[in-house]
Amino acid sequence: MTIIKLDDQTIEKIAAGEVIESPVSIIKELVENSIDSGADTITVEIKNGGKTYIRVTDNGCGIARGEIELAFSKHATSKIKDFNDLYDIYSLGFRGEALASIVTVSQLTAISKTDFEDIGSKINFDNGKSSLTSIATNTGTSIVVKDLFRDIPVRRRFLKSDTIEANRISRLMYAFAIGYKDISFKFIKNDNIEFSTNKNEDLKVRISKLLDDSLGENLISLKAKNDIYKINGYISNSNYYRGNRSLQYIYINNRLVDSDLIRARIELNYRGLIPNARFPVYFIYISTNPKNLDVNVHPNKRSIKFSYEDELIELIDGTLSIKLGENNRAKEIDVRTETSEDLMDFSDYGQILNKYNKVSSFAKEENKSNLYKTKEKKDYKSKSLDDFFNNNIELDVQNDSIEDKRKISISNKNQPKEEFEEQTYLEDFEFLSYKCSIFNRYSLFEKKDELYILDHRRASEKINFDKFIKQLSNKSIDKQILLDPIIIKLNRNDFEKFNSKKEFINNLGFDAEIISDESIIIRSTPFIFEIPENDKFFYDLIDIDYDRDVDYLYNKLRKLNLSYIFRKGDKIGEKEAFALIKGLSAMANPYKTSDGKATLIKINEKDVEKYFEK
Repeated sequence: MTIIKLDDQTIEKIAAGEVIESPVSIIKELVENSIDSGADTITVEIKNGGKTYIRVTDNGCGIARGEIELAFSKHATSKIKDFNDLYDIYSLGFRGEALASIVTVSQLTAISKTDFEDIGSKINFDNGKSSLTSIATNTGTSIVVKDLFRDIPVRRRFLKSDTIEANRISRLMYAFAIGYKDISFKFIKNDNIEFSTNKNEDLKVRISKLLDDSLGENLISLKAKNDIYKINGYISNSNYYRGNRSLQYIYINNRLVDSDLIRARIELNYRGLIPNARFPVYFIYISTNPKNLDVNVHPNKRSIKFSYEDELIELIDGTLSIKLGENNRAKEIDVRTETSEDLMDFSDYGQILNKYNKVSSFAKEENKSNLYKTKEKKDYKSKSLDDFFNNNIELDVQNDSIEDKRKISISNKNQPKEEFEEQTYLEDFEFLSYKCSIFNRYSLFEKKDELYILDHRRASEKINFDKFIKQLSNKSIDKQILLDPIIIKLNRNDFEKFNSKKEFINNLGFDAEIISDESIIIRSTPFIFEIPENDKFFYDLIDIDYDRDVDYLYNKLRKLNLSYIFRKGDKIGEKEAFALIKGLSAMANPYKTSDGKATLIKINEKDVEKYFEK
């Protein structure tokens, strides 16, 4: 194969792909430029998920006519002058790649004027050519981007649906609005205003207004510092959590970042305070000297490295241990009136942690050791939710993942191994003799020289979840009509999420529909669910990505069912206990729940003798 040197146009398109991956990448770069320009009013408009139209308008300092063409050339920036400046960065942008990359993959028009100019400038880029004219305009900049990846059809094919791309942009815009309370943001999607904010409004008020009216009363204020870092913001109390991490925001020196390190430490502090498979909500703002950070890890500038990780972890652990320990409900604190007395000083972190940390060091170390362990990923064949509904896929519900096998069917003569295994389990439960109920939570059975202890709740959970999955695959879910239908008021983003997922949600056995521009009504739920006491379950439903494969969906549904499934009461009699045994006996693995917890324990004489050291 002959080695050749790529032409400049190809090189530029490859390089642009590292910076501009999707419409949300463009929004991020343009809004960050607007923030760096000193703007206090920013408007973002998109159409068709940003694929065909994006406009970002600000009232910042603008770009002078003599510099506007240079601004869209490669490696042109006003933020740094040499490499050493990278470690003293206060601006969001600095690489000088974004605008040039956008021009390479789209059609772009920019209009800008500085305070010192009487007339503005308009520059248009199309097919590698530019034209510059004069135009009357206000101080600031407006950039319009059209037809993303028009000349790169391969990249365009990899974009997601308009709805998914628009939701990604929505999440980013909410993050900007929450991160910069001194800026007024307006976000317009397909000619409809999704949200608008007032500059300098109270942060807790803005968070509640944007995300959830009930969130504000469940937030705990954070203010703490040590010699290197300062933390401000809010965390949710133990009464408020979500089914995913969509309401977790971290800002370092006002830069929105992704940090597995910080996320993991925060979630570790919530262990035992919120249910498993649920996630805390937080808005964390960390300040430090830029020299303590490396933001030049990736072109998207979302990844970051810390020079003093241990000190940051200590500050996070100490602050959250104190706040979550002393009060799990929100306190009314005005973040605009910060005083030195409000700040917890963690310069002498050790003494404070020893005084306040209620979590045992043993439990902490045990959790820490397992924190970064990842489950070995199995190679499952990808299937969509439509495949799930349209095919009679039976699931191995004893594991966390799906095996696309028909391994439970006892009538399948081509699977003697599975048939033998199931027959073995049936034989396990023959001739059981009921003895008594233990602690009102367990039932004791005897069979020859063996004892069986049944966990009522887990057995009921397993049986009902298996029934739900089978009904789901057969499109025959038993429903319960609610005597008092549930009406839920949603913000614009959650409303659009529901509207795009309504069909999938109703396929799960719900009867949910829109009744106004901001409200929905739920008239029925799957029969195996407890009647919801609040709207937390609904946010779990709309947070599921129904476009993912069956493996992902199965795990999400399993977690949803574990939270809201109807279970048998703790105290049951002999007849109900035998009914649970009968239900378990028909399953491939009656001894474990779908998440691997014991439903039934079998003890023989030797096991008992071990307790007496015989």
